[in-house]
Amino acid sequence: MSYYHVVEGKPTNLSTKDEAKFKVDDNLFRGAVISTPDIKFQKNYIILPTEKELWDALIGKFRVPDAGSELYLMEQLYDHKMVKN
Repeated sequence: MSYYHVVEGKPTNLSTKDEAKFKVDDNLFRGAVISTPDIKFQKNYIILPTEKELWDALIGKFRVPDAGSELYLMEQLYDHKMVKN
């Protein structure tokens, strides 16, 4: 999809023609993103006004943390042993 540029937000200095094109691109990308998840998620995210806000919210909710570092921390916790004194 060639509309990924809208997740970066609206540029500050756009001509009226470019601003209209940006609104169309934003609306199209927003519709594609909103139509993908389950209905229970659509209701939560459809209220966000711009694609950038929608995308940031989805990244915050569904981004997978670095499993390697988390596993390392869990292994350190399990290896921790109590000693006398």
